[in-house]
Amino acid sequence: MARRTEADEAADAYERHLAEHDRDRRRAQGAFYTPPELVAWVLDRALPATGSVLDPACGTGHFLVAAARRLGVRAVHGSDLDPDAVRIARERLSVADPTVPIAEIERQVVVADGLSAWEGRRFDAVVGNPPFLGQLRRHSAGRSEEQRRGLGAYTDTSAVFLHRALDLVVPGGTVALVQPISVLAARDAGPVRAAVAERGAVTDFWCGDRPVFDGTPVLTCVPVVRVGATPATDPERWGALAAPAFGIPAVALAAGTGTVGDLATCTADFRDQFYGLAPFVHEGLPGGVPLVTTGLIDPAELRWGRVATRFARQRYDAPSVDLAALRADGGLARWADARLVPKLLVAGQGRVIEAVADEAGAWLPSVPVVSVVPHDPGDLWRLLAVLLAPPVVAHAASRYLGTGLTAGSVKVSARQLAALPLPTDEAAWAEGAGRARAAQHATDGERPALLAAAGRVMTAAYGADPASYDWWWGRVRRRRDESGAPARSTPA
Repeated sequence: MARRTEADEAADAYERHLAEHDRDRRRAQGAFYTPPELVAWVLDRALPATGSVLDPACGTGHFLVAAARRLGVRAVHGSDLDPDAVRIARERLSVADPTVPIAEIERQVVVADGLSAWEGRRFDAVVGNPPFLGQLRRHSAGRSEEQRRGLGAYTDTSAVFLHRALDLVVPGGTVALVQPISVLAARDAGPVRAAVAERGAVTDFWCGDRPVFDGTPVLTCVPVVRVGATPATDPERWGALAAPAFGIPAVALAAGTGTVGDLATCTADFRDQFYGLAPFVHEGLPGGVPLVTTGLIDPAELRWGRVATRFARQRYDAPSVDLAALRADGGLARWADARLVPKLLVAGQGRVIEAVADEAGAWLPSVPVVSVVPHDPGDLWRLLAVLLAPPVVAHAASRYLGTGLTAGSVKVSARQLAALPLPTDEAAWAEGAGRARAAQHATDGERPALLAAAGRVMTAAYGADPASYDWWWGRVRRRRDESGAPARSTPA
């Protein structure tokens, strides 16, 4: 281990000051400093034997100092918007090699926006831990460059740095930047993943299943990108790279069998419906229509009227919609009629895909519940069996990992639900549909065994490894343990 210097201690003190006394500044900068073991992991995989390296958001210089110990001070370059951090980074590099004039180090490590500071320069490696900060919250010189590159308005700044870094390395060079785990599947990071696939390939990958930065719950990963390498991973399936870190089993589902979207229309509602419904929602209204929030949905089970929920900042034991008043008002009448049909309701996110069948078309969904309306009502239970199928849930958990509020949740949008594949074994699928229906109509004591049986049959319907069932059933059981056993039957 390298001997620590007074400059290293100054870096630690500065970071502690931000963490303990200037948290607003720390959050505004998106600045969370990298543990030494992660710095070493990145450099082991990204640094060339000789050459140059850039950290475009270098902070107090953790990556720069560690890289300088391997390549020499003259090989490292960095930038940061924080002048105090840059000053400390320069001091640390000067201590690392006093023979390099401080004026030279000042030209190599500059106070600047790393998204725009290095135009026309190329390096053998770009490494570091750029700030995690939504693009719309940034106010830097690089924002116009981000817009010119066609990145989404909510693309995290760290992903913008990853996109920019592809232009800052030589052919065959390496980019290894710490990213929030949302980069794996977030919609606005899609152009960044596509750019990586176009320019090179992810050749190594690190992911943590718990936070590594003090003061933030954000989970992180590091895709190591080799520019010019042949892509081996679909840019829309980066989540599979991280799946092993979270114990998600690998599944290979057959292509060409059709998708949920072939059998149903999947629809998400938005703030207009959420706020438009609020005046018509009452507690336990006689003759009212049950309003189903995402927390009331379990696999093949609706808990409306048995557990409390919240809607529009109010607590309800049995939220009910005054349908007559809503129709008289007219604003949401057509929307309500379109939803009051046989359908599946799917929770916004959960430990597994949590879906329940509204056989009578008697419930209204609350945002972010997704409605899945079969083209043929006879497919209702077959579709429920698909959404309960362990291989499908593992597929979605892997592919869309990082988009939920927690790494343990499976979040699938309406578009993504529509893209889920159908099974190959029609006979097993039919049996699974029957078991899914039986599970939903069962008593609380009978339901677990019937739900487990549906999961096993649907695993066979997809020809999948039983490991996906074991994983799924473990998560279903934990969900049931957390939610507690309900006391009354579901509404008709």
